[in-house]
Amino acid sequence: MTDDGFAHQAVEDAVARERAHIARELHDGVATDLAGAISLFKVYMEKRKGQPDPNLKNVFEILERLLKHVRETLADLRPAGIGPDGLVGDLRSQADEFARLYGIRVELSSNGTEDQLSPHQREVVAQVVREALTNVRRHSGSSICRVKTAFDARPFLVEVSDEGRGMVAGGRPGFGLVGMRERAAGIGGRLEVVSTEGRGTTVFLFGPA
Repeated sequence: MTDDGFAHQAVEDAVARERAHIARELHDGVATDLAGAISLFKVYMEKRKGQPDPNLKNVFEILERLLKHVRETLADLRPAGIGPDGLVGDLRSQADEFARLYGIRVELSSNGTEDQLSPHQREVVAQVVREALTNVRRHSGSSICRVKTAFDARPFLVEVSDEGRGMVAGGRPGFGLVGMRERAAGIGGRLEVVSTEGRGTTVFLFGPA
């Protein structure tokens, strides 16, 4: 690995540690307190006879939405190494969970074998796909997403596409895209985004040349 590669890896490790720290703080603090408040609200409303106070019902619904958002943020923050089923198995699990939680169908196809990738490259692929799916959920409005991997290509290629609203021309890239580009650079690869307003977005991750 080159000096630049070691530097990128050191930055990635530091970012991963900080993300894990923030995730622990959110889980042990905000998420736990919100879950406790929601439980107390449920007990209170179950004890009341008749219709609950509309204002209290609104507060309860706000707390539920907040807890859902915090849990989604926790899922995005937690570092996830490659599991025993390998990279493709992890991508399949991501796709299944994404469809189950958000009702967005994810079609996954793969060519070649992940054995040609280093452990660090596999982790970056999983992270980029996870972030790309998060962007689909948050911004695209698409009901379908496709994840294609071509590990037998030179360089290897990962493609995540949707059929959503697309990106506004000239808009500033979000932190998610910036993070994906940094991860791609960390393995000597690159990330490209093709998007047409109203016609969807495709994220391309190219491995090292």
